[in-house]
Amino acid sequence: MKNREFTKSQRDFLDRIASVRNFFAIMQPLEGISFFVKDENFRLIFANPYFFRRLGFKFEKDLLGKDDFELFPEPLARKFRKDDQTVMQSSNPMIGLVELFLNQQGVPAWYLTNKFPIFDSKGRGIGIMGTVQRYERSDQNLSRDEVIESLIKKMSQEISASLSISKLAKGIGLSHRQLNRRFKSATGLTPQQFQVRKRIELACELLRDSRYAIVDISNDLGFCDQSAFTAQFRKRMSMTPREYRIQYGYD
Repeated sequence: MKNREFTKSQRDFLDRIASVRNFFAIMQPLEGISFFVKDENFRLIFANPYFFRRLGFKFEKDLLGKDDFELFPEPLARKFRKDDQTVMQSSNPMIGLVELFLNQQGVPAWYLTNKFPIFDSKGRGIGIMGTVQRYERSDQNLSRDEVIESLIKKMSQEISASLSISKLAKGIGLSHRQLNRRFKSATGLTPQQFQVRKRIELACELLRDSRYAIVDISNDLGFCDQSAFTAQFRKRMSMTPREYRIQYGYD
């Protein structure tokens, strides 16, 4: 927390702490939140049960000393390492990253990630700590805006349709800017981001469970061409559609 300004009472309290054990202990029983700590070489040195059990380990000690390249598919590991290096080099946290990750079966899900640098008593960076949890805010049942709920339902049902955001806005009596503001307030995403998210999720399903040609999947999902589809897919999945199919697909 190098960039945070503490009050005098907060500094006095922190100076009195003899051990950080209680701060780590509070993360242990949390369900639905993965907590981890990595050293300066990006190797895990702490992890709560939710983190290591999701990776198939029974005990924390089983993954200590491992890095992301030993635990995750290489494209994901590269993404995690790049973010870790950014945090370490900048000495600034990365907060509120909404990212699409894969489970061990290659099924995509959206997660919210926070990463913070760790400093020693001389202010030198010595590691990274962070949390990861499922990001469900964009599900329509979590929105209290009935207009946006209706729009989300329509967009979810017509994923492959080339829906014009401007026309959708006009149809509910809003300007494009007003729709963007209300949609993001309700979901955390712009309508365009939500639309692409849903298309990528469906693309993953088709790549895993069918033998449709990638160009046909691209066309059916409303991308202007296969190159645009590949670029959007790689941006969110850290691999190309072809690489995804080879790793998780039907064959």
